[in-house]
Amino acid sequence: MKISVSTLGLYPAKIENVLNFVTEQKLDYLEIINEYPYNSVTSDDLNSYDIGLSIHAPMSDVNISSHIYKIRNISVELMIDSFKTANKWGADRVVVHPGSIPVMALKYPEKILKYNIESLIKCQKAAEDYGVMMCVENMPLIERALYTNIEALFDDVDSKLHSGITMDVGHGHNNGFTEEEMLQSDNIHHIHLSDNDGSYDMHDALGSHDIDFPKIFDILKNKKYDDICVIEVNTLHDVYKSIDYLKKINVL
Repeated sequence: MKISVSTLGLYPAKIENVLNFVTEQKLDYLEIINEYPYNSVTSDDLNSYDIGLSIHAPMSDVNISSHIYKIRNISVELMIDSFKTANKWGADRVVVHPGSIPVMALKYPEKILKYNIESLIKCQKAAEDYGVMMCVENMPLIERALYTNIEALFDDVDSKLHSGITMDVGHGHNNGFTEEEMLQSDNIHHIHLSDNDGSYDMHDALGSHDIDFPKIFDILKNKKYDDICVIEVNTLHDVYKSIDYLKKINVL
């Protein structure tokens, strides 16, 4: 099992400082969110470090299921740009968020669900073309978000998308799913780790609330999971706390 950390808790540090931090903490992987200030990172910035990478495609101001064609189209293009970047960097996992239902499309949910699938199918084909795995992420309990229900995500990946899944355990817990329910799909090839008390998507340090992380890692061990688990918390302080917690439970 590979433990990584997201730039979410490290930005706006310069990329060289981020890479030095990962090295100092003896982590082998880093997940780079492909938005400012890291959307201008080049292979030259990365080549002198022996660190594995994954990419989180842009989340801000995008909606791959928008009922406005130009917004939907440019959102898909931005996902594909992340696949291109992953190919250049040798990162074989790219996290992609599903779309959401626009305010002015609340009366047409089926149309938005159709757009979401169509866009993700385009993204999956592009990911295959660039030799990377798209891992679609489950969403927290927020208004109009798609794939808050992990069963819907599991079903769509099985029957329509044939992609990977990013299981965000904080999002799953926020939606009331158990650790066993969250990890039942064999299509899970990427995991985001953060903690919360179930009330909202806090992205707090591991071990600070009520997610049962020892159980999560036991399940993953029994499933022989050998992909990346990313510490995705909001602050540097919580990154340190999470690393210490993983050492305490003998994961690191």
